[in-house]
Amino acid sequence: MDSGGAKITLDQESFKALASDVRVGILKHLDVRRETVTDLSNLMTLSKPTLLEHLEKLQSAGLVKRVDEGRKWIYYDLSDKGRKILHPERVAITLALGIAVALAAIGAFLVLSAEAAIMPGSPLLNASAPSAERSVLSGPIGFAALAFGLAIASGLVALALRFIGQRRRDRFFEQLGAA
Repeated sequence: MDSGGAKITLDQESFKALASDVRVGILKHLDVRRETVTDLSNLMTLSKPTLLEHLEKLQSAGLVKRVDEGRKWIYYDLSDKGRKILHPERVAITLALGIAVALAAIGAFLVLSAEAAIMPGSPLLNASAPSAERSVLSGPIGFAALAFGLAIASGLVALALRFIGQRRRDRFFEQLGAA
């Protein structure tokens, strides 16, 4: 079972755990915040023994983890595998947004370096300099514009991936409920 990286492999035990509407409901509640057995029991109107049985199956599938902080209450929370099943789009969005931020930073750096190059006496403004025939867009400003354009494109890709991921997630739970 692979729970690291961008892909997640579901084994037979995971499919069995996801085959119950009650367990899918538990996962959805735990996606909002971690809960105790009593809280989940009240939210889902289930008895505690029934809920514990469902939580044990989710735990054995690796979708839920038990969090004991040494206090009176024991919480249940989604594991990394459970989060990746509920939100497969987040990995791709994080990557696309990281690229967008990096490209924006490169663009800002190039704009600042272009301002330094366009100071009085620089070859760009000196008509007698041999490099005066160059276009402003072929220098740092052009690279900055390209970097900003790529940053915007990466941001749009991240939004598209979020939308597609949400649709896939909704379809997945619809199919799970129909089965």
